[in-house]
Amino acid sequence: MSLEPTVAGPQTDVSVTSEPTPPVAPPVLSEEQRALLRVVCNRIVPAHGTVAGAGDLGVGSSIERTLAETARLRRLFLDGLALIEVTARRRSGMEFGTLQEDGQVAVLESVEQSASAFFTALVEHTYRGYYTQPATRARPPQPIGYELPPFDPSLLDAQRQRAPFWRRVD
Repeated sequence: MSLEPTVAGPQTDVSVTSEPTPPVAPPVLSEEQRALLRVVCNRIVPAHGTVAGAGDLGVGSSIERTLAETARLRRLFLDGLALIEVTARRRSGMEFGTLQEDGQVAVLESVEQSASAFFTALVEHTYRGYYTQPATRARPPQPIGYELPPFDPSLLDAQRQRAPFWRRVD
């Protein structure tokens, strides 16, 4: 899949979809996979202050809606989630969700090394889902909700007194 010109920012091919996240989509993940994704998203973007972690804010639902629309991304995530569980069981004999924080981090670091395409897509989709949640916006982005002072043209006086750093082209 190639990058679409409407996609903003540097993103990997595998994490980009040309369609917006649909508001409703058929389920893709099992209940166990949803629970795992919730815990993983909470580890990627943990709770901070009064704002819940990414998983607790429902970012997994946003990711699942995207997976319903994109077969390649769906396969990548299904395989990646299975790899997280397999890695957790091999390392500790326990499910990922029952591990302590440092154990979860170690598993995710291992998965990042062995399945970098999945891990990159997971992080990008988690961030995208997290930062589109109303709960993560502490204040409206400027200038919305912020009164700007009137422009003061005298601020440019020092620049106007300097010699031009360009040359005229006729």
